[in-house]
Amino acid sequence: MQIITLGASGGLEPQQGTTAFHLPPHTLIDAGTGTQRLSISELTSLHSVLLTHAHLDHIASLPLLIDMQFEALADQERALSVFALPEVLETLKRHIFNEHIWPDFTQLPSSVAPVLNFVPITLWQTFTLPGEANIALQVTPFPLSHGVPTCGYWISDGSQQMAICGDTGLSESTIESLNRLGPLDRLAIECAYSNDFDALAEVGHHLTPSRLASLLESLDTPPKELWITHLKPKQRERIASELRQHLPSNLNWALPS
Repeated sequence: MQIITLGASGGLEPQQGTTAFHLPPHTLIDAGTGTQRLSISELTSLHSVLLTHAHLDHIASLPLLIDMQFEALADQERALSVFALPEVLETLKRHIFNEHIWPDFTQLPSSVAPVLNFVPITLWQTFTLPGEANIALQVTPFPLSHGVPTCGYWISDGSQQMAICGDTGLSESTIESLNRLGPLDRLAIECAYSNDFDALAEVGHHLTPSRLASLLESLDTPPKELWITHLKPKQRERIASELRQHLPSNLNWALPS
């Protein structure tokens, strides 16, 4: 199962964009500014976008994505499907696709055959998406703690299991979710702030190296591989140094390149 990190930054920086993961050829998880790394052909091949939550750094490219796909989608009489929690979809309708910030593509080119389809998901209810070589991907949304409606996605192609978290803080609900998922080949999870910003991490429902270490210690089974995302750009070096201090030496972990 191939999953490509297009963007995993916690802010605006030239080195990389904000959160977006590509499951070739048809699926995105989140649509942050990292989406712009895809080629035109890759962008037009997208059929589904899975959103973790509605914060701007995770949806920034979505309005432009549907705009650039419009002609092809209309000609093919198909829609880009956006999967998200019902509260997230309502936020998109009210604040983005509202004819003031951006056109309502759920009504274009007509209400009968729109190019944008909002698909509400239910926590812990598995659905299927097509993956590479027509291999079906099983996808299960699970709850996280971020102060707004937020989920992560467990994904399996039958041989590998991965969980991609949206933003999350350290909470019993997040620990319970990750333990319920069982053994993971890979876990992508945030670490937004250095330990010096612990109070801000608490208020913003984010992780620090110390909080991430505590979360991992609470897991029944550690992941085989850990992808750490969403580092605030100006704190990147400090966070990386603290991660080396706090995470177990035998843990296989990496920061996005």
